[in-house]
Amino acid sequence: MLEPTPTSGARTVLSLAIVAALAAFACGPAPGGGVETAGAEPLDLEGDHEHYLQSVEGARLELVEPGADGAWREIRGAGRVVRLTAPPERIASRTLATDEILLEIAEPERIVLLSPFAGDPQFSASADEAQRLGSVGGFSTEEILAASPDLVFAAGFNTQESLAQLEAAGVPVVVLLDHEDLAAIERNIRIVGFAIGRDREAERLVASMRLRLEEARGRAGSRTEGLRVVHWSGGVVLGGRTVFDDALRYLGAVNVAAENGLEGWPRISAEQVVIWDPDVIFTDSYVAGDDVPGALDGTRAARLGNLESLDGRDMAAISHHVASMVERLADALVRASERIEAAGGRNPVTAAE
Repeated sequence: MLEPTPTSGARTVLSLAIVAALAAFACGPAPGGGVETAGAEPLDLEGDHEHYLQSVEGARLELVEPGADGAWREIRGAGRVVRLTAPPERIASRTLATDEILLEIAEPERIVLLSPFAGDPQFSASADEAQRLGSVGGFSTEEILAASPDLVFAAGFNTQESLAQLEAAGVPVVVLLDHEDLAAIERNIRIVGFAIGRDREAERLVASMRLRLEEARGRAGSRTEGLRVVHWSGGVVLGGRTVFDDALRYLGAVNVAAENGLEGWPRISAEQVVIWDPDVIFTDSYVAGDDVPGALDGTRAARLGNLESLDGRDMAAISHHVASMVERLADALVRASERIEAAGGRNPVTAAE
């Protein structure tokens, strides 16, 4: 854990639902290795956040170097053993998270296919790089097979059918299950680096992400401590076990939804948000204008002008780009704290001292 670690609040979550949708994948012959199942069925979560939350329990992967039977490396876990006989030279990604990580640490010529979301600036913080690379593809099995990858990165929210198609084709597939917090994001960066032989580049990326997080928390200081916060947009709230919740705890603020026992991204009414009466309410750019005008006017946040919008790309990020979300979140919370003080209020932590 990175101290009070952050986690990816998917869609207000169009985010995680979208990131999950990035997962209709499949691919082709496997020059560099093969995949074995280890007695477990591939996960079939299909956007259900409760199933996703259950799936990440104990979902860490074991990295083995050298692998068994002379293999170059092995990655074990998620019900399978992925054995790579050599560093992969034709890499495909079926998730936005691994799209963005690969674009940062892999040699461009080794990336043969990225998910459709990689080049979409509405969702991807790496859209420009993906478009320049020219390897953005679709989700069809045929298209992925045609790219002849020797390694595919997938996620636990990919469908059982997609995973089965890849495995039947003999393609090594590394399935990343856990995207709940910053610690998981760090692990995923390292797993991608390990699987493609770019370990040092992965460590540098983790170090850069950590530095940005620490600087954001330093800018926030004690001003964000104890602020009561809700992210509610399109009728969906971000609860515990989301990157957003971890980010708030990392910055010393309180996620009111998590405080009330909610996890993932359940739907709640505007009336419930008004009852909670938070200091700050966040929405995101995916669903701007989707909520009923004036629905939150009765809240302290609305009266103080503490209704903030976060960039949808930040909210979708479950890669190193999550640092941008934490930075913007910290800055927004500082502004909110200043408005509270200007209105004669005090940070709850300060008031208690």
